[in-house]
Amino acid sequence: MDSKAPDLAVRHLSVRYGEQVALSDVSLDLEGGQVLALIGPSGCGKSTFLRVLNRLVDRSLEVRYEGEVVLGGIRILDPDTDLVALRRAVGMVFQQPSAFPFSVFDNVAYGPRLQGIRSSHRLRSIVESSLKKAALWDEVRGKLRRPAASLSGGQQQRLCIARALAVAPRVLLLDEPTAALDPLSTTKIEELILSLRGDYTLILVTHNLQQAARISDVTAFFRQGLLVEIAPTREMFTAPKCAETEEFLTGRYE
Repeated sequence: MDSKAPDLAVRHLSVRYGEQVALSDVSLDLEGGQVLALIGPSGCGKSTFLRVLNRLVDRSLEVRYEGEVVLGGIRILDPDTDLVALRRAVGMVFQQPSAFPFSVFDNVAYGPRLQGIRSSHRLRSIVESSLKKAALWDEVRGKLRRPAASLSGGQQQRLCIARALAVAPRVLLLDEPTAALDPLSTTKIEELILSLRGDYTLILVTHNLQQAARISDVTAFFRQGLLVEIAPTREMFTAPKCAETEEFLTGRYE
């Protein structure tokens, strides 16, 4: 992936659920291969923004959105967008590990099988490659036929990442992926995110400011549906331009 080419361009994005405004006039660019951290208080629009990027917001019948989102040259909010293709290109991992009630192998092979891949050799290759990218292969190589539920919570979360990677996405969305994990598992997920940076564009919602500072290239601060500030992470945490951002980062935010 060309790290200099904008991979995501958002222009004047607004989202409403009925009469409730979730996002208002959000615009930003993100280069390919970077990690973007979304921070801000609860209910500020971070998760809504994340769900716009693979159109999961469409699950709400009352949702309305305006503006433009271009991902890899594709205008993803157009009414004729192929949502199946979009969600292959934009994988998602949730706060709680969501392993399917299948074996470890079948979890990772699920997406490729939906794409029509039937060759056992090809499936084995994809599963192994995806588990290696998710830093899980060495821990499960002898357990591929065991239920995914037999893995620890941290391992299940890395399995979910491997499952997302198995369909060769362009972007990986992570909605508080370590919130339910212990410190050791959190460290492994953070190391994994850093290892994927460059090959994938990663967008992370987190309430952990230290985590955002450790692993992101760019940080965006949201408040009440507004994008208050977006900047390179080091700049954001050392010299924020907006007083609201500084108050939030220093714990003086109300």
